[in-house]
Amino acid sequence: MENGFVMSLIPVNRTTKTARFLILVFNAVGMAGKMENISNGDGNHRACTELKRNSTSSLLVISYYCICFVPANPRFNASDLLEQSRNGRIVFAGDSIGRNQWESFVCMLAQAVPNKSTIYEENGKPITKHKGFLSMRFQEYNMTVEYYRVPFLVVIGRPPQNSSQEVQRTIRVDELHWFSKKWIGANVLIFNDGHWWNEDKTSKMGIYFQEGGKINTTMDVMEAFRRSLQTLKSWVIKNLDRERSHTFFRSYSPVHYRQELNICAFYTQYLSARTARISFTFELCRNGTWNKGGFCDREREPETIYTRLGAEALNNHFISDVIKQMRNENRKVQFLNITYLTEFRSDGHPSFHREPGTPTNAPQDCSHWCLPGVPDTWNELLYAYLLSMEFKTK
Repeated sequence: MENGFVMSLIPVNRTTKTARFLILVFNAVGMAGKMENISNGDGNHRACTELKRNSTSSLLVISYYCICFVPANPRFNASDLLEQSRNGRIVFAGDSIGRNQWESFVCMLAQAVPNKSTIYEENGKPITKHKGFLSMRFQEYNMTVEYYRVPFLVVIGRPPQNSSQEVQRTIRVDELHWFSKKWIGANVLIFNDGHWWNEDKTSKMGIYFQEGGKINTTMDVMEAFRRSLQTLKSWVIKNLDRERSHTFFRSYSPVHYRQELNICAFYTQYLSARTARISFTFELCRNGTWNKGGFCDREREPETIYTRLGAEALNNHFISDVIKQMRNENRKVQFLNITYLTEFRSDGHPSFHREPGTPTNAPQDCSHWCLPGVPDTWNELLYAYLLSMEFKTK
């Protein structure tokens, strides 16, 4: 009970058109309106201030997404996680959205370390580095939080000799990236993948798929993605300790590129005996693209209309399937499904507030996330899962 309200975190099925982790707040004392400062504990998230009464029940539903943890789902405790990770390694591997989550995670842990000089990149690399890998050492705990940039997880390289001229590079769906040698022995691994698995970043750039030394120029992108996940599964089963390693695969992170008003006109046609009238309703189109003027800077608050949310990414179905297969091999593996809850946060992207030095006419960024922000919530869920898995390195 807090401020007259009983709070609980209820996981529900997506098909019910409610958030995967929707917070329902019972109006225990008949109060209405607002309740201030319901937050998730680390001070980095906006408070959940808007409560809207459900017209058909006595429930109040938080319209601004955040998670109000109760004892069964404890708040993120950086000191506890650092202690449980002592002498260990936590590895993030994937694309730049994975880096987004890694940066968030490092910052959240750093809050529990008074002497920030004991946190450093152990190879002396600048934190602004975007290629290769970075490893932040928490000296007092002799543990590292590492990030490896591998947008496809598998190898991308030159095609075999005598290949067609249209084939500029190939993605070897049956060969995991050589960085994987560095992941062996990690206590926690968080993989993400998906944003580069599309035609714009593959076949339209002359990049095709290779398997068993043979190039397949007709293989569908999603089929190639599925096969790459099988490669990852085989690597996990072969190389990771069954008891010691805790593996996560984060789901697809939604993008929110919008298009101009006049591109999206929805109409309803009303027929009568004398005339046919067309009524137009204009709103922002939800399927804009980064390279065709898509924008998100007009988004000022989280989405509240479920019908405007994007469809489930096909990537997630393949990820979920391979997770089940790994569990059947008795592996400690978890699907970190953040897609649906993240879909609400169209307001959380940098938009035109990009890194220093970015040209003023550069496309808006509506795929990555501001920090503090949405990835902090992903890490809250990661921590809760680790607790449920009784994670510790000792």
